[in-house]
Amino acid sequence: MIGFLIKKGFFDLWDNLLFVVLMNIGFVVPLALVYASAVAVDYSMVLSIIIMVIAVLIFSLYSLGVSAVTFGYSRYKKGGFAAFKEAFRFHIGHAFLHFGICIVIGFTIMFGIPFYFSMGNYFGLIMGMILFWIIVAIVMALQYFFPLCFHMEADSPLKTLKKCFLVVSDNFGATMFLLLRTVFDLVLTILTASLIPGLGGISLSRMDTVRLLMKKYDFLEANPEATRKDVNWEDLLYEERQLVGPRSLKSMIFPWKY
Repeated sequence: MIGFLIKKGFFDLWDNLLFVVLMNIGFVVPLALVYASAVAVDYSMVLSIIIMVIAVLIFSLYSLGVSAVTFGYSRYKKGGFAAFKEAFRFHIGHAFLHFGICIVIGFTIMFGIPFYFSMGNYFGLIMGMILFWIIVAIVMALQYFFPLCFHMEADSPLKTLKKCFLVVSDNFGATMFLLLRTVFDLVLTILTASLIPGLGGISLSRMDTVRLLMKKYDFLEANPEATRKDVNWEDLLYEERQLVGPRSLKSMIFPWKY
């Protein structure tokens, strides 16, 4: 599965590269506000926190819209701006929950963990480490939050969050791969001035991951007596392989000729 996931992610990004880059440009706004927050801290801590909160809110809302578009891309469809708008109509609650979780993570990292570590005793060390690993677990789970929001549209935001942790526990290897891939993509994003693959590309890779994982769960649901050992990825990914199709350098550069 991992090998095909890399292949699918690359071609999904390539096929929609221009639009992904355009979406990545939109992330400049919250990033600029984060920088403004860092500058404002020299003048007013309260002002700095307010700017940071606004930045996180815009980030969560914009990520929701981008996720709606990349959800279509992962299914070989072009949703465009219509999908972006519809995301706010049907899933705005997910964006607000994502915002709240990000705020909690931010304040815990900035104030909670340093507070316990600064106590200088075993209690503070233990509490600081517990908070650290809780944050790590939440960050790993949040990778699936927006993808599950669109793959399981009937779920409430809290139900989606609960399923994120279930997916992590049931697919720890895939989760670690996705986390490492995100780190790698972030390095590339920095080197390309946030253009490629950017946060839009990262969203697309997460959508692809959940799309493939859903095939496993669909198989298990259709075959109640089957176990995870019975999952044959070669069979489950047959249709996906056909959709991605064989590719060549010429077909990538001159797709209109094929």
